[in-house]
Amino acid sequence: MSAFAELEPRSLWAAFETITRIPRPSQKEEKVREWLIQEAEKRGFSHRTDSVGNLVVRVPARPGRESSPTVVLQGHMDMVCEKNRAVEFDFNKDPIRVVRDGDWLKADGTTLGADNGIAVAMMLALLDDNVEHGPLELLFTMDEESGLIGALQLDPSLISGKILVNIDSEDEGVVCIGCAGGKNTEGEVPLLTESIPGKTTSYELEVLGLNGGHSGTEIHVGLGNAISLCARVLDRLARTAPLRISSLSGGDKHNAIPRECAVVLSVPQEAGEKIKTLVAEMEQEIQSEVGDIEPNLRITLTETTRTAAPATVPDSSAAIIRTLLLVPHGVLGMSRIAPGVVETSSNLAAAKIEGKSLKLLTSQRSSVASLCNAASERVRAAVEAAGGSVRYASEYPAWRPNPDSALLAQCREVYQEMNGTEIKVEVIHAGLECGVIGSKIPGMEMISIGPDIRGPHSPDERLSISSAVRVYEFLKSLLGRF
Repeated sequence: MSAFAELEPRSLWAAFETITRIPRPSQKEEKVREWLIQEAEKRGFSHRTDSVGNLVVRVPARPGRESSPTVVLQGHMDMVCEKNRAVEFDFNKDPIRVVRDGDWLKADGTTLGADNGIAVAMMLALLDDNVEHGPLELLFTMDEESGLIGALQLDPSLISGKILVNIDSEDEGVVCIGCAGGKNTEGEVPLLTESIPGKTTSYELEVLGLNGGHSGTEIHVGLGNAISLCARVLDRLARTAPLRISSLSGGDKHNAIPRECAVVLSVPQEAGEKIKTLVAEMEQEIQSEVGDIEPNLRITLTETTRTAAPATVPDSSAAIIRTLLLVPHGVLGMSRIAPGVVETSSNLAAAKIEGKSLKLLTSQRSSVASLCNAASERVRAAVEAAGGSVRYASEYPAWRPNPDSALLAQCREVYQEMNGTEIKVEVIHAGLECGVIGSKIPGMEMISIGPDIRGPHSPDERLSISSAVRVYEFLKSLLGRF
C-alpha cells in the first residue's frame, strides 16, 4: 500500500506524492519545473521563468477579492540528496521510496525531500482547493540547497507582490522573522605522494552511524562530525606509527553535518596490532563523549587490499590531519541580542583527496556579516598553514527581523484564533531565502512558516503528517485575511 493512501486532504498529499517521484537534485530541477508549468497551464494560469530557472505562477484573485494586495508564496524546488552508504540509489533518476511510520513520512535510507517539497505541494494544492484569497504569485526558486543560488540570481521583476510567505521552516507553531547570513569557503591543500614501501599493511578506517543533520538549525546540539572525529583518530595513529593515506572521503553537502568518513591508510606491518588497539580505545572514548546523542556511532579498522598506490608521504599525511583538526566546526559564538540563538558557526562539511590535493568544503553562518567573514578567515588560516589556498563562494545576506510588521501581526492573530495559543516568534541560525529576496525587493514584508520536519539534510529526515495538514489549514486562513 502506498504511504500516501487515505491521507487527507487529497490535493496536498497527491501533490507531495508526485513531487517525491520527480528527481530534483540542486541544479537539476528541470523536470519538477516542467511539471509545475504543466499544472499552471492546465488551469489557465500565466507563468514566467527567469534566466536561471526560477519560476513564478500567477494565480488570479477569487471573485470579489481583486483589490486585495498580492501575496507571494515561496519555496524551493531542489532537495538535499543524502543517502546511507550501503543504500543503492540514484537521485538523478530514482523516485524517493516513501514509507509511513505512524504520523511520520520518511524515506528508505535517503533524504525524503520534504525540505522543501512540502512547500511546493502546499502551493500547488491551493490551486484546486476552495480557498478565499487575493492575487497570488507562487515563486518556486531553484538551487537553494547549494547556497541560495536561485534567490541570489533572482530577477526581481519576476514578482510584484510586497508580502511574502516563505514555507521553508521546520517547526509548527513557530514563525520565523529573521535568519543568519552565510558563505562557503572551499580549501585545497597540495599533497606529495609516493609508492607504498614494502612490509606495510593497508587498512580502511571508517567513522559510521552518525545522525548527520542541518548545519544551521542543528549545529548547536552536539551532533558528531565524522570528518573531525576521523581526524582525531588519525592523529592518534600517526603519533604511533608512520602513516600514509591513499584515499579519504567524508561528507558531501555544505549544509549537512557529515555522517560518514572513510580513509584508506598504510602502516608498517609491525604496527598493525597497536593501531587496532588504539582505534578500539578511541571508539570507546568518543562514544563516552557523544553516545547520548549518537548511539549508533561506530569506528572501525579493517584490513584491506585497497592500497590505491601511490599514497601521501608521511609529511603530507600529517598536513591532512593537522588541517582537518584545525578547521573549525561547531558554534563559534552565541547572540547577545537574541539569547539562546547561535550567532556564528562553521561547518566542516566535506573532505576528499582528489589526485594530489586535499579538497575541503566548509560553510560559515552568522547574523553579523563581519563575524561570518572572521569565521571564514579561520578556515583560510588553517588551510594556508598547510601550504594550501581557499576560495569563497555562495555568500548571502542575513535577514534583519522586523517584529513590528503588519504581516506578523496578522499571523499572530490567525494562529491565536485557530489554536487558542500564541505563535512563537523566532530568529534562526539557518539561512533562508527571505534575506536574499528582501535585499532585492526593498519594502517586502516577510515571514517563514512550515510543518514539523525532523532530521533535515540527512537520511533520518521525516515529516509529520498531522503537522503538515495543520500548517496548510493555517496558510489558507492567513490568505483569507488579505
